[in-house]
Amino acid sequence: KSNLDQCLIGFDGEEKIRDWFKKIKIPFMQVDIMFKKDNKWCLGEIKTQEKFKAPPFDGHGLPQWQIDRRLEFYKDTGVIPYLIVYDIDDKCIYIENLNNLINKEHFKTKGEKPRVIFKLTSFIKIEL
Repeated sequence: KSNLDQCLIGFDGEEKIRDWFKKIKIPFMQVDIMFKKDNKWCLGEIKTQEKFKAPPFDGHGLPQWQIDRRLEFYKDTGVIPYLIVYDIDDKCIYIENLNNLINKEHFKTKGEKPRVIFKLTSFIKIEL
């Protein structure tokens, strides 16, 4: 529990810094994980979620702004962005390069918090 208290203090500090960046209009993003694959650095956006159910197809996704920011970072740096999802339903990981996903079949949900959903078959499925 003491570790949780330290995490909450850290989250509060991070929120203050994000608010400051927003106030002075500095673009930013938080990277969940950095890793090296095939001798190239990659960044990962990690989600733990239930899959989106058809129609039009089952899939996983994230907000458009997160995609845009990560693809912009890739263009600026060459660091490859990945979407990595722990699927609560299937108890497995779905992973794929966002550059590949954005060029495959996907759609945008509607509503208060729209998301871009990528087809499950567009991901590499890793059984745990």
